[in-house]
Amino acid sequence: MSAVVTLTTDFGTADGYVGAMKGVIAFIAPDAVIHDLTHDIPPQGVREAAFALYSATPFWPEGTVHCVVVDPGVGTERRPIAVRTREGRLFVGPDSGLFTLFCPPFVDDEPEVVELAERRWWRVEKPSATFHGRDVFAPVAAHLARAVDTGDFDLSDFGPSIDDMVCFDMPAPTEEGDAYRGEVVHVDHFGNVVTNLPERWVRHAGGEVVVEAGGKTMPVVGTYGDVGVGELCALVGSSGWLEVSEREGSAAERLGLAAGIPVVLRKRAGVRR
Repeated sequence: MSAVVTLTTDFGTADGYVGAMKGVIAFIAPDAVIHDLTHDIPPQGVREAAFALYSATPFWPEGTVHCVVVDPGVGTERRPIAVRTREGRLFVGPDSGLFTLFCPPFVDDEPEVVELAERRWWRVEKPSATFHGRDVFAPVAAHLARAVDTGDFDLSDFGPSIDDMVCFDMPAPTEEGDAYRGEVVHVDHFGNVVTNLPERWVRHAGGEVVVEAGGKTMPVVGTYGDVGVGELCALVGSSGWLEVSEREGSAAERLGLAAGIPVVLRKRAGVRR
């Protein structure tokens, strides 16, 4: 089976940056199959990239190498790293918080992490100060994919182990009486608003529950089809977290919701739409 590499960046596709990375990978690992996970991450959008990885990478085969370049600190002292999770997911990218959601408390086990200090795996000894995607991460991903493909794989070959990988702060929801208080952590392309309220809290609340956000109260439903077009609702999304949505519209725009804005889940007490 050929090695598989995915690319996730904030480069877009109008320029040649993604093409340059693919060329580097193809040169080192010509049999590798390269897939685009997404290149539409907002510029420097570390959290958006983290959610994209969390949503997509669990469905790729074990041993896939996910090369991620969303790198506000490119050219600085921030570390280039490689990560292997207990499930066998492999990531290569900057130590900027991109892999936060693959660390406790979001998973049970700490991943294996190494600093990519072995420059023999880089494309050049002195990489560009603005394009580590081409000169560091793409070549390392290619070499790693080759190692996985041949079975000659040891992450320590790429550098020393570290135990202080950067993770961004993910706010923890709280329980207060009959209410669960959380906040917005992500807004997707459709304007659906992802919260930090997990599915288990919806089940734990039991009975009929509602969500309060942006000055509105809406029912928690099983699917978008449970409400009419243009109506607000909340439901557990594919991420396993509660989301605020507008059927065939943008809840984020309608309610003015963005990261950090409070969201409350409580027992039903009347619904205003």
